[in-house]
Amino acid sequence: MYVSLSRLRVDASEAPRLVEAFRRRAHLVDDADGFVDLEVWQSDRDAGEIVMVSRWRDRDAFRAYMRSEEHRVSHDRIPADLDAAIRLDRLEHLHTYDVVAR
Repeated sequence: MYVSLSRLRVDASEAPRLVEAFRRRAHLVDDADGFVDLEVWQSDRDAGEIVMVSRWRDRDAFRAYMRSEEHRVSHDRIPADLDAAIRLDRLEHLHTYDVVAR
């Protein structure tokens, strides 16, 4: 399992627009080889902190998607003013782990 966490920061006033953009996402990633799932979290203490968590079969699958046309198309759908308001606070990768219990 490969997990990528993108910690995004926006003004709290822009957070509802960003959350709605994720809700209306194109879902192109859903059919990507090795994609497992995607969740978007919002802090209950800081509305401007949004964390996008994606899980993948392995790092190679994640990298392939990040270089894909589908990824570009998904990101091109973000309105320019909202895109400009988003700051990547931190990108974390929980490299490859084996799921050993559920």
